[in-house]
Amino acid sequence: MSKRHVVVPAILTLLLSGGLAPADGADATLPEMVVVHDTRTSDPVVDISEVRIFASWYWDSEQAVLVKVPNGFRPGHRLTVYFDLNGDSTPDGHYDLQLRAPKRPGGSQFQVVEQFRLGGGWKLAGGTKVRCSDSEGYSPSAGDRDVGERRLGIALDLWDCLQVPKPVGTDSGSWRVAVRVAKGRHADMAPNGRKWSKPVAGWGPCDPAGGACP
Repeated sequence: MSKRHVVVPAILTLLLSGGLAPADGADATLPEMVVVHDTRTSDPVVDISEVRIFASWYWDSEQAVLVKVPNGFRPGHRLTVYFDLNGDSTPDGHYDLQLRAPKRPGGSQFQVVEQFRLGGGWKLAGGTKVRCSDSEGYSPSAGDRDVGERRLGIALDLWDCLQVPKPVGTDSGSWRVAVRVAKGRHADMAPNGRKWSKPVAGWGPCDPAGGACP
């Protein structure tokens, strides 16, 4: 099992439990976690109940998104996360993950097809396909994905994926998302419609254990 397979679930578990300390230097006016509760009644096969977005943990530039569907992810599901950095109504890029049936009949783990596109607005195939990974070079969805799991998380270096300079010094930056889950002719978005979550702090450049940022 690779380091990534162990680290990503551990990070998300700690974030959910509040086990990671806030990063020094983060913008005090922005939270380090934003929760979106989706109240719209959608077809159960695609219903999103919650989306959580997390600023980078410690000094590492790695942002995370966690999506919960009460009835579990199944083969044929497609998860799309749209990202915005500049505060306008148009996505700056989006991550797209397709969950396919296990290779072998009776298998328990998805085959995944993922990509990140720069620009392109709200079109799934719009924009330019670019390389996207976390801070260690692993793909955003690296790790085993089990059929039926209710929570699905991704982790990525958003600034690199969007090909923009990282915030420097004590400037944490900010970002927000809109999430879409689809299967067949059914789809759900959180927040409802083409709206954005509240912004979350981007990242903290210093290790909290090392004291205040210089």
